[in-house]
Amino acid sequence: MKNKWFKVFLVFVFAFSFISINAVNANAETTRVMWGKTELKKGQIGKVTVLSNTNLLDNNLKSVRTLKKGDEFRVYSYKSTNGGLYGLGGGQFVNKGSSIKYETPSKSKLALLNIVSKKPLEVTFIDVGQGDSILIKTANGKTMLVDGGKKGSHVVSFLSSKGVSKLDYVVATHPDADHIGGLVDVLHSCSVGTFINSGKAHTTQTYAELLTLVGDKKIKYKVPKIGDKILLDENIDITVLNVNENASDTNDASIVLKVTYGQVSFLLTGDAGTNIEEQMYKKFNVQSTVLKAGHHGSDTSSSNAFIQRVKPQVTILSYGKDNSYGHPHTAVVSRLKNVGSKIYSTAESGSITVSTDGVTYSVSAKPWTGSGTGVVTSKPAPAPPTAQTVFSNCTELRKVYPNGVSKSNAAYQTKMDRDNDGWACEK
Repeated sequence: MKNKWFKVFLVFVFAFSFISINAVNANAETTRVMWGKTELKKGQIGKVTVLSNTNLLDNNLKSVRTLKKGDEFRVYSYKSTNGGLYGLGGGQFVNKGSSIKYETPSKSKLALLNIVSKKPLEVTFIDVGQGDSILIKTANGKTMLVDGGKKGSHVVSFLSSKGVSKLDYVVATHPDADHIGGLVDVLHSCSVGTFINSGKAHTTQTYAELLTLVGDKKIKYKVPKIGDKILLDENIDITVLNVNENASDTNDASIVLKVTYGQVSFLLTGDAGTNIEEQMYKKFNVQSTVLKAGHHGSDTSSSNAFIQRVKPQVTILSYGKDNSYGHPHTAVVSRLKNVGSKIYSTAESGSITVSTDGVTYSVSAKPWTGSGTGVVTSKPAPAPPTAQTVFSNCTELRKVYPNGVSKSNAAYQTKMDRDNDGWACEK
């Protein structure tokens, strides 16, 4: 069997010439490629006509279809084993000696087609508790980190475990502590090519320290505009669907990214609210394979109208187990279930990786069962009998509560919660 079957590859010839399809053992490494709707970027489109009945085989050498004499298909990637037939896909096999008629348009009419790499794109939703952090790693080894959670130790440890010491891009979607708090440690631990920021002004110590560090390390700094492309990898399209440095609310300043690799796409929404969602779906095609639910599953995001347009096959909920905000909210979960989305949770599964070759995808976790859902605290928890509860500023408060206080603590004051995230005086 070793030399009996060979992988399909298409050899460039002159128009209307004949070729034979020959290839390597099907047990060798195989490549699956796009078919159907796709962007035209690399490779030549032509046409093949089947000259005799031919069995089309899968990777296990099982017949999946008979290509009948006279059948015609558009074909792409004529130069390499990355080729495939529209309507059938790529990475499949035929018997050695099968022949087809191959036609190619004139050079003046050549089209370009995006070819999917044999290595997968990996998007990991890192478990950072009540916060967001997402690592994108392309087939070509390019990396982008979107947010860093509240504590950098979680993210730095994860990056180290994956052998990541260099990040081509770091994106701070907006300046809330549960998104940018960990980026200070990340910038100390990894070299960074470009830092992309929402541009939203904010006065927390953490945010000031982060921007100072970007300047001290002479990292390239950019505030994008809606519609901008981030050029992480030539095979991947990353479009900015929202950013607003003048937003009245930090959440609505969120950088929202749509990442597209072949036929599989990811919509990373930060904490953008329902009004921003409406703006996006009126301007862009938001339909996506994988959705990172906005604002940790809060009903301030993920409106029914938005979910109906995204129609995610997979939704990731990034929130802290037993959080005090009630995330994810029941209404959001119901909307996701109504469109048939499979739901996964970092609170239940830890870090979750979605891998894709541009055609198919896999998720490293089991679907969410509903455990770990937060409960909104109905009454503030009483302060410790010996603890002070009235402070004039954050400096005094941190002497008693070094990490700040949550909204449920009697010492909490709205004026000290400058990023309105329910936690006052956090570092």
